[in-house]
Amino acid sequence: MSRESSILMRIKMEPGPSRRSLLRVLESYGGRYQVLHDPAIKRQEGGKGASSSEWISYGSQNAFFAPRMTKWAINKHANYFQGKSVESWQSRLRACGLRAELPGKLPSQAGRYLRRFVVRVFHLHAVQILPIGKMEVLPSVSREEHSDRQSLLDKRLEATAVRALYALELEMGEVVISAGEEGRFTVEGVTSTPDLRGTEAAHLFARAINETLDRLCHHLDKEELLIGMDPEFILYDKESSRVVPASRYLDRRGEAGCDSLRIQGRLLFPLVELRPAPGHEPREVMSHLLRAFRSAMVSISDKRLLWQAGGMPQQGFPLGGHLHFSGVPLSAELLRSLDNYLALPVSVLEDSRSFRRRPRYGFLGDFRIQPYGGFEYRTLPSFLISPLVTKGVVALSRLIAENVEALTARPLQDEQIYSAFYEGRQEVIRDILPPLIDQITALQAYPRYASYIAPFFEAVLSGRTWDESTDIRRHWKIQNPS
Repeated sequence: MSRESSILMRIKMEPGPSRRSLLRVLESYGGRYQVLHDPAIKRQEGGKGASSSEWISYGSQNAFFAPRMTKWAINKHANYFQGKSVESWQSRLRACGLRAELPGKLPSQAGRYLRRFVVRVFHLHAVQILPIGKMEVLPSVSREEHSDRQSLLDKRLEATAVRALYALELEMGEVVISAGEEGRFTVEGVTSTPDLRGTEAAHLFARAINETLDRLCHHLDKEELLIGMDPEFILYDKESSRVVPASRYLDRRGEAGCDSLRIQGRLLFPLVELRPAPGHEPREVMSHLLRAFRSAMVSISDKRLLWQAGGMPQQGFPLGGHLHFSGVPLSAELLRSLDNYLALPVSVLEDSRSFRRRPRYGFLGDFRIQPYGGFEYRTLPSFLISPLVTKGVVALSRLIAENVEALTARPLQDEQIYSAFYEGRQEVIRDILPPLIDQITALQAYPRYASYIAPFFEAVLSGRTWDESTDIRRHWKIQNPS
């Protein structure tokens, strides 16, 4: 990180022994970061209903004096979480596809074998996973006993806990999860302040905080934003009314390949997946996508087949429009910006068949870390439905990633909007879009992308929806001799 820039993380925690324990450990850490005390922040947050003592400020030593400071907030919406009822939390968790019985209102467990775990999370990662005995949380095994590779159970517990906290607008907390014999996970409890009274837990969180700051500094210094994608479509035989497996024409690898889907317990490869090279600018990304389309056209020899995109053009075949980012740090706030400023506008364009994909697929904040160092945003359906939609999605995602700090509206905090997204009530969502669009078009960088985004917004506000039964080759001007 240059001397001109600095970084500051602010962590909101309830006063008490866990906060004191974390503070003690952070203050004992040496190195490039330290606990900071800023009188200005205390005054700002000392108003009615707020307590300055809840916040921990931690960052580079020159944070308050460098010409440019990047702020990173953890649990800044904790008041939202604390102000909601248990019934409201449960409703949110169920809407996004999680089983939830809060607090501890599980059905009769007679005759059932249940394992229970507490999962402590810091910023989209599980920091500690502990089994719960009959009466209490059990101690973890020593680090030497841990495998280098995370177990499948740990991965599922982590994904469930992160998803639950994200749904409740939290970046840090503790989730109690029960795992039944049938493989189902149930969220039994959520708290915004993890129990850090133990020395090990506090050290693990302090390490996670330092590693997160290191990753953010790395992005600030070195990398340029790249956008990529791997959207899907299916091949549909209209005469036989059947989906034809993409593996009949395409290999698993390559810029036009096939992808898997488990159907009735069998792993099949029915999906076409386009994997164009990433690009810095939307126009470059679109150029790469057209090359991938041409590659698919050459390989798929049966020209009678329809190419169908969207969310679920045929029952049982969910399609994703995954966007890839590198050069920008993954954060809960970036995911929330994408959910509010991108997924909501796209949702009002979707065919009603597309909603069948949610919440098992395409839930809000769905992401996956990628080995190239970036991440994949997985909430959108396949936006290959038309060039207008694809251009709008690519350009808008780039603009959002550049301007996360300026895009602060969060209509999805409203329970009605949140449930409308999952239930496909487009008229409810359409009403709240104009202020979001106004914010986007007021951004300084907007004119650079207006040729792609303006037609997309015009379609969003038109009240029209796409038709997933259509052959997308017609929109992309790809030859269709039939």
